[in-house]
Amino acid sequence: CRYKHVRRDRADLPAVADFTLGLSQMQASGKDGASTHRPAPKPNEFFKISLCKHFMQGECPFGEGCHFAHGEHELRNFPRQQKEAAAAEAEEFSDNMFSGTDNTTVDYFQGGSSGGGRPIPILEPDQACYFILLAATQRDLVLSTVRGEWYIQANHASQLDQAYNGGRRQVMIFFTVSGSRHIQGAALMTSATEHIQHLQDRGGRDAFAHRFGVEWYRTTEMPIKIAVEAAPDLLLPTSTTQFCQDMKPRTGESLMKALWNSPLVTLYESWADDKDPPKQDALLTDFRSPSDDEVSWPVIPGPGFIFGCSSDTMDECLGRGLFGLPAHMKMAASFLIPGSTIFLFNVTDRLLFGIFEAVTPAAMNIEPTAFSKNPKATSSPFPVQVRVRVSLECPPLEDTDPVLVDILRSRGSGRIGMLTNAQTQAIASMLASQCGALDYMTDYQQGRREGVKVIAPPIALPPRMIKSK
Repeated sequence: CRYKHVRRDRADLPAVADFTLGLSQMQASGKDGASTHRPAPKPNEFFKISLCKHFMQGECPFGEGCHFAHGEHELRNFPRQQKEAAAAEAEEFSDNMFSGTDNTTVDYFQGGSSGGGRPIPILEPDQACYFILLAATQRDLVLSTVRGEWYIQANHASQLDQAYNGGRRQVMIFFTVSGSRHIQGAALMTSATEHIQHLQDRGGRDAFAHRFGVEWYRTTEMPIKIAVEAAPDLLLPTSTTQFCQDMKPRTGESLMKALWNSPLVTLYESWADDKDPPKQDALLTDFRSPSDDEVSWPVIPGPGFIFGCSSDTMDECLGRGLFGLPAHMKMAASFLIPGSTIFLFNVTDRLLFGIFEAVTPAAMNIEPTAFSKNPKATSSPFPVQVRVRVSLECPPLEDTDPVLVDILRSRGSGRIGMLTNAQTQAIASMLASQCGALDYMTDYQQGRREGVKVIAPPIALPPRMIKSK
């Protein structure tokens, strides 16, 4: 009660108590005579936030009951408004920790700086022929861009030669890596097929022993989903059916336009600090490829992803085995599948951790209370979530590492978001080389080839740096 309570002598009390006033108030405020309880008064949030003017003048008539401070030692901080307090509480869990993502991740996925590079070489689209070929690995495509050639089976060689017609007809070839769920680029056929006998003798009847020349015009990483939306009649090659699939001119033209509207990417990134990256305006004239003795850490054929955390949320990420993103990055993470390679970037310490592997596809609010201070939350501050497990435990990479900066140069200042397959493999190889995992893998593969009994490399190595020899 906000009123003063005074204990009176019994002689001063009335002989009969009068409750009529209280009864009339209850009947007026309550339904069917039921009383409505008055809510308890809220605490005075402005209690003692300023000095008492009476106390400053010498004496306060309210004494200890005064709501103003009697001296600076009683002063309290001015209360924040409810909205300001909530905003301040959530500040460390806001999208600010993902600075730069609006201009790097989302735009990149939706097309980014699409266009550029070499123009479409097809002069008469309705008169050209179009094929899509299945590559076994990303490395095969990388070598093709440098050597300007491709190998195919005998039955598909005759099909391509017939379409090429001695160079009288333009033949556009699209490439997709097995299991990647992406189209990696397009090249123009520049010569008829040539039979390589020693490859036929070594590989037998179904050997890829027919070689033909190609000139690459576009290297990208366009999701199959977008390709099918652009060209609904598109049929994809598979290892169980055929490695080369033809298409109608209308389908080929639609796919070609969609591919040229996707951003340019490099199909190879050097992680050993022995090659300078190509300039942005020379991606299709300065192709790079790994040396014959370079060993890379194996990753799934598709793109990878860098998730973010702060020092406050990192333990929760690792403890739950759950990484999260802001809601606006839902589209960027939609391609993640079980097996996708994932890294974790600590925005506080500016360190990149890995290597992780997705266990589930990206989904909304797998754990609604994750990364929230409210145990009853129905939606996480970072609702785009994916469960992960450790693929290889490695020492982290510093954000200022010059090789890492070169690999992620297309991301600008942002670090969090989608990675191309080339970037994913390069970063994974950098991390694996720090703890000696690549040496383990090389020794293991060599031992298997030579028939020597070897000990399989461990699944996870201790996170320590291996000193270079």
